[in-house]
Amino acid sequence: MDLQFQEPGSSREQEQQAGEGADNFRARRLSLAKGNVPGGSSSDSISSPANPAARRQRRLSMSPEMGAKAVAAPFPPEVVGTYSCHGVEPGRSAGEMMAKINQDRGCVVTPFAGDETALLACVFDGHGPQGEQVSEYIVAEVPKLLEESLLERAKAAGLSSTALLSDEAVEAALSHAFVTADINLRESKVPSYKSGTTAVVALVRAGRIHTANAGDSRAVIGQASERGASGVRAVALTEDQKPDSADEMARLRAAGATVTAASKFGPGRVWSSPTGGCGLAMSRSIGDDIFTRIGVCATPVTSSCALLPSHKWLVLASDGVWEFLETERVVTLVELHEHASDSAMQLVQLAARAWAVEEGDDYRDDITAVVLQIPLLFPPRPPPSPPATPQATATPAANSKGRQTAGCDD
Repeated sequence: MDLQFQEPGSSREQEQQAGEGADNFRARRLSLAKGNVPGGSSSDSISSPANPAARRQRRLSMSPEMGAKAVAAPFPPEVVGTYSCHGVEPGRSAGEMMAKINQDRGCVVTPFAGDETALLACVFDGHGPQGEQVSEYIVAEVPKLLEESLLERAKAAGLSSTALLSDEAVEAALSHAFVTADINLRESKVPSYKSGTTAVVALVRAGRIHTANAGDSRAVIGQASERGASGVRAVALTEDQKPDSADEMARLRAAGATVTAASKFGPGRVWSSPTGGCGLAMSRSIGDDIFTRIGVCATPVTSSCALLPSHKWLVLASDGVWEFLETERVVTLVELHEHASDSAMQLVQLAARAWAVEEGDDYRDDITAVVLQIPLLFPPRPPPSPPATPQATATPAANSKGRQTAGCDD
């Protein structure tokens, strides 16, 4: 979500008097707001694989702006679709609207880390005065650092391919990429004191899906319904990191932060000072240096699960999509189309219409979606042939819910 500032000095009493006015409502949507505590007083920006043995040509798709001049897509439209749509805000005169700078960034890249079958998908939602500079920097930095870390870990373990790395090793590499990107950002010329970005990443390789998330962008699977039923159901791969969730609130308060819960005055926020200042509507992000001393961090929440034959779609999107659309509605819409590019375009357009209904025609957040049609990217492997001779049947072991064997719906 774009980062802007509320007018300072808005007390809870003033907010109550303002009621449900449109401007007040819109201010509550911002990822970063300034005020009192409520109740208080490019296409080649990612490097090629470091492994020279990689034989397939690197394919990179950056999320293009809706309505911009079309460029040749490196992926077939039925396989990968990604679009971004800049937000709008009220103009200087009544009834006017003006385009906002799009602070979202998204990308899809394959092969990855020397693995010809691996694919990385990312969405970054910048916020703050220079949020677009932060997301532009991070969309290049995180994939580069992740690739380097995976290759280094495979080499250190004596493995011939990153495809052989364990879930724990891949998740450690994802965390390393996020945290190191945050450090590098702080040391760069990109201003990140009051600007930052969310980050959601999905790495699909060796029959596994690995995700890392910092902030409120999301990744979700569209999975075929069970027992022959038509349609798909949503399986969340990530959870939003909100300041007022129980675990995150406890972690932030232990670091000395002031945290307020979601209310009619706006979302839950972590505040830069006990009396107000800047309020961030997420507990983890890359950048936002003003909040690092009070517990806001770039360390992502990571997870791994099996890639199942029933998995049909993978969707990553900024909160411009999720603000008004539930995950079930998103995967249902995606399933209506044969091509991933059509699904992505229709999803962005539906989200834009939802913003118009809720906010009017003169305010909309940036919207970015990446849609992958999993069976076309990763065809299911045929089941092993039955043995030629009868085999002794062992007693089945108890079902395990371990991370190495769990599917996304376990």
